[in-house]
Amino acid sequence: MDGPVDKTDNEREKKEIKERLSDVIEKSRVLANLELLLDKRRLMWNNFLAGLAKGVGFGLGLSVLAAVLIYLLVMVLKSIVALNIPLIGNYIADLVQLVQDQMQNQR
Repeated sequence: MDGPVDKTDNEREKKEIKERLSDVIEKSRVLANLELLLDKRRLMWNNFLAGLAKGVGFGLGLSVLAAVLIYLLVMVLKSIVALNIPLIGNYIADLVQLVQDQMQNQR
């Protein structure tokens, strides 16, 4: 009697394994991804939209970051001017004088 019991247990195990594999495949969306890979137009359209979204997101993020950095830089420069630090003031004055001299020499 051990023979038939083993066969039914073995068949039951195989059935359970098949059901689990089926569930895993459905959850991992392998078939949906495979269909997408086979449909070249849809794949290209999805990649185009993804690239467009990434580009817009990058542009907006960079703009916000640049605005914040410029604002902080202006605040720091205002505080430096308010402190009236002689070394930096002299350096900036020398730099302005050099630019003016160069402009005079070009005329």
